[in-house]
Amino acid sequence: MIVRGSICSGAPVEENMRAAREEHADMIVMGTHGRSGLEHVLIGSVAEQVLRRATCPVLTVRHGEARA
Repeated sequence: MIVRGSICSGAPVEENMRAAREEHADMIVMGTHGRSGLEHVLIGSVAEQVLRRATCPVLTVRHGEARA
């Protein structure tokens, strides 16, 4: 298994899609704030857009979740 991380600048959804495509990613793992309701509607969700557009599985980890 090879795990790669990267830091990019630009539009978050587009950069995630570009990186996954260029790396031939088997999976995308990304954090999420877990917003809901009006805050989600007004701000939107990068994680949700990535989930909808990705051609590979996406694992999201909610910010602040307790660790075992």
